[in-house]
Amino acid sequence: MNQRPKIVHLDILDTDYAKMAAGERISAERQQRLDWSSPTFSRLSKQIARYRYDSLDQQGRDDLLCNIATTAGLFTLADMEDINDRLRRTGQFYLTEGERLQIINWLQDELAVNLQVNPEE
Repeated sequence: MNQRPKIVHLDILDTDYAKMAAGERISAERQQRLDWSSPTFSRLSKQIARYRYDSLDQQGRDDLLCNIATTAGLFTLADMEDINDRLRRTGQFYLTEGERLQIINWLQDELAVNLQVNPEE
């Protein structure tokens, strides 16, 4: 049985893909502040890189932010139920401005991560 490979065309530069695959560096000092295993930081760094370099629409960015918040344990079960309730009611996944801000501020405060593509600019 010959299966043809599925070709997926990506709308990103090779350098962006390399950054996404490698993940964003989270400093050792910041890692020591949080009592997590190394795979957790690896997952976070890849999610951050994807947020920065992948060509995502707002729903895709919100999904990644939600994944970051879930990985970091920022959302409670009640928060997730609110998000799921919005999804059921509207048929669209989205975060509120407050939820986005909570995650972005946590990344900045705890990991010193700025989600801009070129944070030094």
